[in-house]
Formats: sequence, C-alpha cells, structure tokens
Amino acid sequence: MEQLLGVKLGCLFALLALTLGCGLIPICFKWFQIEAAGGHHRRVLRLLGCISAGVFLGAGFMHMTAEALEEIESQIQKFIVQISK
Repeated sequence: MEQLLGVKLGCLFALLALTLGCGLIPICFKWFQIEAAGGHHRRVLRLLGCISAGVFLGAGFMHMTAEALEEIESQIQKFIVQISK
C-alpha cells in the first residue's frame, strides 16, 4: 500500500514538472514574444492565443454543463414526485 502511494506521489510530481516545463518553454524563445512579432507571425500568435482561450472556455463550460444536467435531473424527479401525489 505504501509503495502505491509512493508511485502516485511520483506521478503527481512528474506531471507537475512536465506541465510547468512545457508551460514555460514559450518564455525562453523570442519567437513566442508578441512584441518581436510582425505581420504573419503576429497573426499566428494571436490564433494560438484564441485556440488556447477556446480550450479553457470549453473545459469550463463542459464542467458546468455536467453539474447543471445533474441538478436539472434532480429537479425533474422532484417535479414528477409532486405530480404523482
């Protein structure tokens, strides 16, 4: 059991390090800096920003939709119980 906990903690820290590493890569390269961009390059960076914003919004809405559907289902069940009385 303790070995499984160690594996889980190791995976957790590995995932954290991988996420931080990949998230900080754009800071190290001048190509990703919007101030140094011009023309087509700037357009590509803006497109990448829009795509990443869409991913975050989609994930947030998906999370909220699942919770909303659960609440709607419970309200429908309450309504059916009230009607059947």
